[in-house]
Amino acid sequence: MIAEKSGADFFDADGNFDWEGYEATCPKVLRTPNPHVKVKDKSHKVFCREPYAQEVYNKMIGHIEENDIITKLNFGSSYAGKIYAVLNNIATVDIGYRQLIYVNLEKEEASFRNLQEGDEVNVIITSELDDDRKPITGSVSEGMKQATFREMLGAIENQDTAWVGKVKRMLEDAGYMIHINGIDCFMPGSLAGINKLHDFESIVGEEIYVVPVSFSKERKTMVVSHRAYLKTLIPEAIDNLKENLMDEIVGTVTGSAKYGVFCEFARCLTGMIHINDLDGDTLTRHKNREIEPGEEIKFKVKDIISNTKITLTQRDDVEINPWLKINKKYKVPSVVDATIKTCKEYGLFIELEEGVVGLLHVSEIGEDKIKEYKPKSSIKVMITKIEEETKKIFLKLPKE
Repeated sequence: MIAEKSGADFFDADGNFDWEGYEATCPKVLRTPNPHVKVKDKSHKVFCREPYAQEVYNKMIGHIEENDIITKLNFGSSYAGKIYAVLNNIATVDIGYRQLIYVNLEKEEASFRNLQEGDEVNVIITSELDDDRKPITGSVSEGMKQATFREMLGAIENQDTAWVGKVKRMLEDAGYMIHINGIDCFMPGSLAGINKLHDFESIVGEEIYVVPVSFSKERKTMVVSHRAYLKTLIPEAIDNLKENLMDEIVGTVTGSAKYGVFCEFARCLTGMIHINDLDGDTLTRHKNREIEPGEEIKFKVKDIISNTKITLTQRDDVEINPWLKINKKYKVPSVVDATIKTCKEYGLFIELEEGVVGLLHVSEIGEDKIKEYKPKSSIKVMITKIEEETKKIFLKLPKE
C-alpha cells in the first residue's frame, strides 16, 4: 500500500515547494483544462469541472476588465502601483497583479530609498518571469524615470505642467544639469530666470520648478525652463500687486540704462524706474554708474501697462494710475456723480475722476436732447461695464 502524501511533504529542506511532484499525485483529469468552458483568451485555462465553472470564469473576467486588473507581466515593462509594505530595506509594491513586486531599496537611487507604505510609484519588472514560484523583483528608480520621461515628453506641447528638479551643477556651455526623478535634464542659462541671472552659481544646489520645453536629439536629453514656470505665476502676481498698490516693494536690480533702472520683484515680475522717478540718493548713484545688478532696491508701483510692462517709482508725490484700482473703487452696476468733459454728436465724454473717462453714447440720451448738455456741468450716470485692460467704461443714464 502506497502512503498518501500531505501538502507539507512536498517542501524541501530549503522551504521550496515541489510543484511537479505535487501535480503528479493529482488525478490526470484535473491536470488538463476543462474543454467545456469557453475562454476569451487562449492563454486562459480553467481546470474546474463543476457545472458553475463557466459562470465563475465569466464573472472573474468581467471583474478583471472592469477593475483593470493585470493578469500578465512583461519583463522590462513599467507598472503603476502603491507601496504595500517596507521591511528591512525591502519594499513590496502592489500593482494589481496576483503577486507583489519586491524592490531592494539599497539598490535604488538615494531619492527613492525612503519610500513609505501607501506611496504611489512606478516600478519596472527586472526579474525573469519563467517561474511563478520565484518572487518578482522590480526597480522603482527605473520605473519612475520611465514614467516621468513619458509625462514630460507629453507635456512639451502645452507647457502647462511643472516638475520639481534639483540644480546639480553648471555646465561648460552656459547651462545647468537639472535632476528630476532620476532623469538628468538640461536647462540653458537663458531660461534660468525671468531675467538673466547676475550670479549664475546662485541656484546650484537649489530645488526649482521647471517646465519641459523640448527634447534635444543632439544631447539626447530633455530641455527644461524655470523661466516658463515663472511666467505662469505672473497673472496672480499682478492681481496681488493691484490689491496692495501703496505698499513699498523690495526688488532686485537687473540692469540700468541712461533713462532708468530695471528691477525684478515678486519672483516673476519686472519693471523700470525712470530717472525722473528715482529718489535723490539713487539718482546720484545712477549718474555715477554705481548701481550694480543684484543689489536690493525699494520702490512702489506707478502703473501697470501690461503684465510685462510695469512702471515703478521711488517718489512719494507721484499719482498712481487710477485705472489700477478702478474695479475696487467702482461697482457694476452703480450710479455715480460725474462731470461732462466734452460733448460730441455721437455722445458725451464723462469724467468720473481725473484720468478716468467714459462715453455716454447718444443712443442713451437721444439726438434731440444731447444739445442740452454742456461741458463742465455735473451729471449722474450708471456704470454698466468696466474693461480694465482697454481702459473703457460703459455708461448710461439712470432711470428716474
